[in-house]
Amino acid sequence: MSSSPSVITDWKGLWQLVSGIHHETPESTVREELLNVSKELQDGVLQFRKKSASNVKLEDLLKERKQLKLLPFTQNLQELLDLESQQCWEILCYYLTNEYRGSASSLATHISSESNMSKLLDDIWGYYTLERMIVLKIVKNMLLFYEVPNHPYHTQYKELLNKITLPKLRDSYLNQLEQLINEYPPYKLANGEFFDYHARLIIWSEGNAREINEVTHILLLICEHLPFELKHVEKLFNCFRQHTFGRLQSYLDFGKPLHNEIMTRLAYSETILLLKCIDLPDNASTLALNIIDSLDKEIIKMYHNPENGPLLLAWMLLKMRFTKAIEDEAAFLPCQLIGKRAINLRCFEYLYNMLTCSMFKDDSLVSRITRRTVYNMLTYMCDLFDGDGSCARHPYIYELLCELLSWPSLAKDFCAEEEKGVRSLYNTLLETFPMDFVHLSMLANALTKAGMSTYIKNLLECLPIFTDLYDENKYLLRAINDDDYILTADIKPFPHLDFIIPAKTTAAIMARPEGYCVHFRTSLNYFVVLHHEINCLLAETIQNQSDWHHNERARRINAGLEYLQSVLQRTKSLNAISSEMVHPTEMCIDLLNKFKQVPQPPIQMLANCLNVCTMLLPLVDAEIYARVINLHILPAITNETLDSYKDYALGICFDSRIVGTYLIDVEKKLERYDFLLAYLGFLRAYTKLQRNKFFKIEIPGLIFLLREVFPHLHAWGFEEQSERHKIYTEIMGFVCDILDTVTSIGDKNDNNNNAEKKFLRDICLHSLSNLENGMVILRFVALGNAYLQRAMEMESNWMIQQSHGIVLLVRLAMRILMQLLRLKTTTNESTELTPLEALIYTQPKQRDTLRIIPVVTSYMSNIFDRWLPILSCRLLRRIALEFNMSLLACLDMEPDQIRLTFLQRLPDDLESDSLKIAILELVEACIEKQPGVTEAFFKVNATQEKRFLGKEASIQIADSILTFLEDYLEAVAQDPQTVEHTLPSKIMNIFHSLWKNGMQSLVDDLTKRPKFWSQLCNPLFSTLGRNVRVYTQLLNILSIEIFSITPEGNKELKDVVLRFFDSVNFDKWLKYVFDMPKTPAADPYCAVELFNEDVPEWLCRLAAFKSFLIILLKKQTHFVEVPSKQLKKLAEQTLITLVDRADFIEDLRPFIILSELYLFVLLSFKLSYTDTTEEDVIMLQQIIKLLSRLSSCYIDLHVRAKEACLAFTIKCADLLASELLNDSNSPLNFLYSVVSIICTELQNLENSARVENQAKLELENLQQTSTNSLILSFNLLKTVASIFHECGPSNWDLPFIVNKVFQRLLSCASSILQLQSKQNLTVELLDVLIVFAKGNCSVEFLHCDVGDYLWLKLLPPKDLLQNNFAALGQTKLEENSWTVQKWWPVYTRGITLVTILLEKHKHHFIKNALQFVGIHEEYLVDSLLLAKQTLEPLAMELIKSAVTFVSNLVEFESLWRLEHSQSLFNVMRAVQVLMGHCISMFHQPKNLKCLIAGRNLQLDILADIERPGFTDEVINAFNNLTEIITLCVQCLQRFSPNLLQLICAPEFLISKYEPIFEIHFGAPKLNETAITLTFGTVLSIVGIFTKVLNLQGHGFHEVPLNVIPTSTNDAANMSQAGTAARSRTQRQFSKSVSITSVSSANCPPNELLSNLDGELCLLALEYILMLAASQSMLALKNPYLPVREKQIVRREISTELLTFHEFVRKKVLIEHREHREMWYRRKHGLVFMQLGISSAASGSSGTASSSGTTTRSHSSTAQSNARRQSSDLRVNVVRRLHLQQEHTRQHQQPQQTPSTSGGNTFEMSRVISPISSGGSRAQDAPLQQPAALSSTPQLSRPPLRRQGDPAPTPSEIKRNSGTERERNNREQEVQPLQEDEDIQYFPPEEPSYTPLSYVQLVEEDYLHLMSNLFTVICQSD
Repeated sequence: MSSSPSVITDWKGLWQLVSGIHHETPESTVREELLNVSKELQDGVLQFRKKSASNVKLEDLLKERKQLKLLPFTQNLQELLDLESQQCWEILCYYLTNEYRGSASSLATHISSESNMSKLLDDIWGYYTLERMIVLKIVKNMLLFYEVPNHPYHTQYKELLNKITLPKLRDSYLNQLEQLINEYPPYKLANGEFFDYHARLIIWSEGNAREINEVTHILLLICEHLPFELKHVEKLFNCFRQHTFGRLQSYLDFGKPLHNEIMTRLAYSETILLLKCIDLPDNASTLALNIIDSLDKEIIKMYHNPENGPLLLAWMLLKMRFTKAIEDEAAFLPCQLIGKRAINLRCFEYLYNMLTCSMFKDDSLVSRITRRTVYNMLTYMCDLFDGDGSCARHPYIYELLCELLSWPSLAKDFCAEEEKGVRSLYNTLLETFPMDFVHLSMLANALTKAGMSTYIKNLLECLPIFTDLYDENKYLLRAINDDDYILTADIKPFPHLDFIIPAKTTAAIMARPEGYCVHFRTSLNYFVVLHHEINCLLAETIQNQSDWHHNERARRINAGLEYLQSVLQRTKSLNAISSEMVHPTEMCIDLLNKFKQVPQPPIQMLANCLNVCTMLLPLVDAEIYARVINLHILPAITNETLDSYKDYALGICFDSRIVGTYLIDVEKKLERYDFLLAYLGFLRAYTKLQRNKFFKIEIPGLIFLLREVFPHLHAWGFEEQSERHKIYTEIMGFVCDILDTVTSIGDKNDNNNNAEKKFLRDICLHSLSNLENGMVILRFVALGNAYLQRAMEMESNWMIQQSHGIVLLVRLAMRILMQLLRLKTTTNESTELTPLEALIYTQPKQRDTLRIIPVVTSYMSNIFDRWLPILSCRLLRRIALEFNMSLLACLDMEPDQIRLTFLQRLPDDLESDSLKIAILELVEACIEKQPGVTEAFFKVNATQEKRFLGKEASIQIADSILTFLEDYLEAVAQDPQTVEHTLPSKIMNIFHSLWKNGMQSLVDDLTKRPKFWSQLCNPLFSTLGRNVRVYTQLLNILSIEIFSITPEGNKELKDVVLRFFDSVNFDKWLKYVFDMPKTPAADPYCAVELFNEDVPEWLCRLAAFKSFLIILLKKQTHFVEVPSKQLKKLAEQTLITLVDRADFIEDLRPFIILSELYLFVLLSFKLSYTDTTEEDVIMLQQIIKLLSRLSSCYIDLHVRAKEACLAFTIKCADLLASELLNDSNSPLNFLYSVVSIICTELQNLENSARVENQAKLELENLQQTSTNSLILSFNLLKTVASIFHECGPSNWDLPFIVNKVFQRLLSCASSILQLQSKQNLTVELLDVLIVFAKGNCSVEFLHCDVGDYLWLKLLPPKDLLQNNFAALGQTKLEENSWTVQKWWPVYTRGITLVTILLEKHKHHFIKNALQFVGIHEEYLVDSLLLAKQTLEPLAMELIKSAVTFVSNLVEFESLWRLEHSQSLFNVMRAVQVLMGHCISMFHQPKNLKCLIAGRNLQLDILADIERPGFTDEVINAFNNLTEIITLCVQCLQRFSPNLLQLICAPEFLISKYEPIFEIHFGAPKLNETAITLTFGTVLSIVGIFTKVLNLQGHGFHEVPLNVIPTSTNDAANMSQAGTAARSRTQRQFSKSVSITSVSSANCPPNELLSNLDGELCLLALEYILMLAASQSMLALKNPYLPVREKQIVRREISTELLTFHEFVRKKVLIEHREHREMWYRRKHGLVFMQLGISSAASGSSGTASSSGTTTRSHSSTAQSNARRQSSDLRVNVVRRLHLQQEHTRQHQQPQQTPSTSGGNTFEMSRVISPISSGGSRAQDAPLQQPAALSSTPQLSRPPLRRQGDPAPTPSEIKRNSGTERERNNREQEVQPLQEDEDIQYFPPEEPSYTPLSYVQLVEEDYLHLMSNLFTVICQSD
């Protein structure tokens, strides 16, 4: 504020320190602070000096402070406050620093002009007034508690008072009282020189009256501790008389309620102070006489105003006690006159009103002094005048007595004094009971409330006298003496009751104002009388009864019921209720039932009846509930089946019944709401019992209150405003009960109650979020701290422990508002702001009369309620989290003010921890959602910030939050256990929030410090405490930092992580993390949401530990290498814990995390983490045990746990395959568990498919939760199949068969095939079926009716049948409907499955295959013709699968023709078209590119073609087309004669075959729409393939394909020869080789051709040449073909094949220049053979077999060797003819040929067709034949086939295998053509010896043969 010492104290801050409200200020601080201001406290308001008291000029002072710009404003302020300059300036500084909440710009606006100054001046004036009041409150507080040992600072108070001394304090405050009473307003204000001066004069006078009242209370307290002397009493009396006990307070209007209350309070305070002064003990006679002498004349004149009545009564009693007035009649008469005047002034009513005033209604010492003083007066009066009971006749005396006795201390005195004092008033009531039933009931009720329930109840149950009006006809009495009588006969005074006054009972008759009364001396029970009164009321006629308030019987019953409810409220058990109490208690229901429909009901009586029912709820709630509900008086829901809570909130099907009727028709008119309050009490009491009758009690009650009461309550009239506050308090308390307690999560199985609870909560939220109710809530919140301060200035007692009145309402409103914002998302379906939120989230520039956010912030400076600042922070936190706009803008504060308001509280040791926690939580929330406020907290732009007092003002601005974060780091570095405390943990939350929200740059200054990470993470290496979330947060911070770290890393952070993985620390952490309690969770099936309030700390820690490790293992592997030893230990421990937790299904959340952790740890090892076989076995046993447990509860697992478990099971199965197979028991145990899991998944899938089919809706949730687990389960099946197919035990498929897995798989496939939502699952499931179809379980499919399950389901969905199946869908694929692109993969796999089963089972499956063709003929044809519309990758796969299926099916052409001849024709026609189209694509590369891009827009196609990588796709497409051509040729070969028949058959029937090729030459025309197969088309592709081979430099090795096993040496020599051949270099091309031909002019560019797969091209070339040769010879042998066309065929073939012939001449014929003969070839390994009984001496028994399947591959020599072993040997034509007769002879007389020691039998025992498949002997060939060596050089792969690209699909492998087999067969068939120029047919008598018997064959022989064959065809007829 200023550099000079302060001349004024910050009293507001001092009050918080020394008052004891917070109970946290150290006693030494309190003592020091109080002693420092002892002089100021003694001076009180006199310390604030007038303007004229100082010579310091304001201008000079501001000039010294360099604040002259504030001079005009400060001068006006000084005139208003009338303060000397220094104090005025400091008041201004205190206000701007501590109270002002505006921005710097708004402050400048406030002081810019006179009119703008007004508001700011008033605010500062209010602050100054409060400061003056606080001075008085501190002194009053000391006097209240310095003798109270329970007060925390009573010792310090006593020390200060001893220092000041009470006499000095008394004198000072007497002077202050005198000055205040005589004070005048400031001069300029009184002269009207201020704007709105009249209102300000009234405010000044109100403040002056409050200060007088407070000083009066201080003097009353001093008088209690130090009795006043005569002079002091005289001074007081003169002061009070001067302003007529407050009646002459200037500028106040008695007609205004506020002014009336102020002046009434002044009168009460001054009256009670005088009464206290003259309430002298018996030994103070001297002082009493002096006072009487001094003041008697003045006091006896005061009999005009009501406040004079108590004074006159006390003065009379004083004179009667201390003078001889009792003895002296002359002295007695004046006293009697004074007493009469007091009675006439209604002194007892005045005293009763004074005691019930809110100022004396609390339990403070001031109130106790007041009540004791009045009680003493009544005691004196009764002792002096109540000997005859006459005092009881005065009005209001019993009301006054009951009010006094309702306080425990006076009640105890009353009960203890049985013979004197006010006890005489009670005795009078006993004498007149039950005539005076009301007053005795009131007295009993008061004593019960004061804690004397048992005492008074015992008295009432045995009353001594029964009194009644004397009726001589009713009561027959006989006189005994003058005063006593005796009853002559039994009397039953109460009809229908058992009470009897027996005969001979004595009685007395006395005259009373009511008449003569008879008093029977008999025992009477109070409750019997009450029972009688109720009976009488029920029996009376109630017609025309409207004025119940004046009905005597109703008054008696009301008083009785009020006492009854007080007794029942304090009754703990039913045993305490006597039999006499039962009847009136139960009759309350009768009263409610009888009077509920009366037009003018007795509201107060019915309210009391309902209150009695409420008091009985804790004892017999079920019975009371049933009876009250059956009365139909409470609000009710008439229909409990409405679907929406909004309907209920709108009041649909709601009836308010009697409660609503009374409210509207009666209570609002009377302005009393007894029945409404009774209903509120019943509602709240029943709700707290939690009996869950929501639709009967809570929901109707809530709707009634929020629709009919709460939004309209502010407009109702009330006799007393406290009743309005009470109703508000009850309603908001009920709402808080609902939002806090009723909405708590109950038992998961109790779904009905939970649903009703949710309904109740949603109705409450929806109703309060609307404008009507929401505005009421906001009005309370928006009252503001200034309003509460003004309200508290009116309060007498600032030390009430429990909040009450308006402060309590503000607290409740803030709590409700917090809950509404928190729970908004549970009911609000849209993200738009509700009307309530729209009112809250308004910025200063908008029209905002409430200004909720600034007002809530203002509560931070509230000094009266310790919870308001805390609630303020919590509400601001909630607003910050829910607010999607800038909170900084709404606060309308400068950044330094924000820090000053909140952060200055943090370093203050005297501040409460609760508030500090709330502030830190606010900072954390702002970090998450409010960057503007966050910058203010972290002082980001401190240099650019505005200061509301300017930079030159020396205002201490609070530090940023960084200061406290730094302190935290230092504390944690010294003592890591600090984090376990609450405050440090909240600071740690801020660190965590910074990293979580990516705002760690705000603490760059800290992170750049050398030891930041070691300090922050120090707790990780200390003793780990249980249930401490800091460790979890530290792991999360490390994870985030490591995840985002740069490659160079952070050395200190790395050291911390390495330290974490030290053996000692890591072992400790493993034990800590895996210490998981087995306690049931509220929802055991939920996944883990970190830092949710419902998630326990140990679970968060486990999740953070998992995330930390996964980031290190997967994301930042370069940062720190986790030691393998620790990882192994982690994996072992995780697996053990997984097995242990698998059984505990009550909480599956940790199992989810552990399973995911184990999966990632497992994947982090390249192989297994085990080192020995024993460890592998242990691991396997654990896995099997885990799977066994999982299989039993698999359906209950969360989807994340399922996925993780399936994933690591797949991995473990791969790792432990050998152990799994070696163990005898493990495989079946493993498989049974796996099969159980698979069956569960399949059942779930089938169920979801069934539901989806029925509902025709997509179950998105089900699909999302099951897709990944299903795919993983399918992969697990594939893994199991791959492990057990080859090496598994013989019965490994038993679990599959027992559980009918194959049938389940097919059934699931059938269920989901047509569902678009399950398309991905369908593809995966068909892949599983394909895997099993390939394995040794394939035979099971023969027993599963595959066709019944799949054939019809594989038909295209109905969505696609509307269009052409082959047509493309729209450019943009629709997500929720079938498109052909989605169907292609499904259909591809379906065809592949059929193909594989046909390959495996041949004739056993052919009928199913033909059935498939019959059903799918149209779609198979469409699939084959799909190439004409698109060649996208998926379409290409479908085409290849379809043509592969056809190539396998044509083996059964004859059976096919018989079954479905038309389909055979259509399919083969489509194959022809497909082959022609594929060949045409080689001549139309542009069209091919368009087909690959798909049918999109033209611009999209052009853009797609130009994109990088498209060339690779084109090359891949050409390779696929090559395969398709090869497969088509295989299909067509079946319908073309084989070459052996054409060349060697003596007779050839041309009519058996139809020509396949048309006689047309030349390349396909580009504009030709219907592509047909012609000689020109086929021969053109020969040229292209030859060109490919030329471009790629294709060459051959002279590696023999067959072995001639004559001896061991020969075999060894052969092996050496093969090795030598392999070592030769590749033969290079001659540059003169031609690479063009006639038909290849339009072929693709050379850069494409050079990258095609050479082996595929070579294979296709061989097949095409064979088919072309067959068709050529068929045409030439056709006698019906014109000679000219035959000549054209020869000529064109000769022309088209020039390139091929040249290729053969250059590459096949060795040393062709030396050997010009075309037939010449080198023969390797020539061996002579002698033919004997055995038909062969060498070779392989599998030479004739064509069933060996290989794929042309040049990736490794081993693959080539394996292929050559399984390939059939090619034999020359001479040997083939030589053995013809032997073949025939052996076929007729079959015999087994023994093998010789030199090798296996060389056999050609059957005719081999170019298309037929081989025999069964090929299976033995690889085992018996030495490794053959490849004759083809290993060429480098094309660029497309590189490592990492997808491997060939199973369908590709099968097709290649099939084509290889066909080629081998074909090679055998065409070898007989290798003969001399003149073909000779050998006679049957073949010699037994020939030099050509054994010949080693090489690969190029076939091309040589075809070249020679076409040469012969073209040159001969």
